[in-house]
Amino acid sequence: MTTHNFETLSRVVIAHSAAATWARAVEEWQVVSMIQDPTESGVCVCGKTGLIYLYTIRNTRTATDLFPIGSSCVELFEVEELDVSVNVLRRLLELRIAFEAGKQIELTSKHFSRAMLADLYENGAFPPNDYNRSNGYNDYKFLLDMFNQHHDFTSNENKKVWVLINRTIRTFVLDDPRLG
Repeated sequence: MTTHNFETLSRVVIAHSAAATWARAVEEWQVVSMIQDPTESGVCVCGKTGLIYLYTIRNTRTATDLFPIGSSCVELFEVEELDVSVNVLRRLLELRIAFEAGKQIELTSKHFSRAMLADLYENGAFPPNDYNRSNGYNDYKFLLDMFNQHHDFTSNENKKVWVLINRTIRTFVLDDPRLG
């Protein structure tokens, strides 16, 4: 397995950016999707081999996509928003794998994070319905409040958490196009 080549990475990123410098170019990109390659045959745009998690980043100014790019190269951008996106997509993929394996999913830090719940909300995982007073934000806020609690859920809270995880979130995560 070869390591990343920063010079190659910066050349490719700048070539596909509106900006002419690395410092400005990195601000134009966002993480839009990822796939897992269990054969570890992915090759990053920088030349690093043996990638398992292959991300697609999109330039917001030129609409150009770069694929595949590894998480360690995305970290070299030193843009917090990109790092959060990489972590959230990885956790969403792990959640999808757990759902597909039939594992019990609970509202704990093993499966969720605050950033992940926010991402789910921002990407439409909580559709308006009669149970959330036609506002998906209410489901997101409920789960966030429950996630932040330091005591056991009441019976009714537990039922609502279960429904939101196993009906709403499960459906969204299994169909999320960002996860390839």
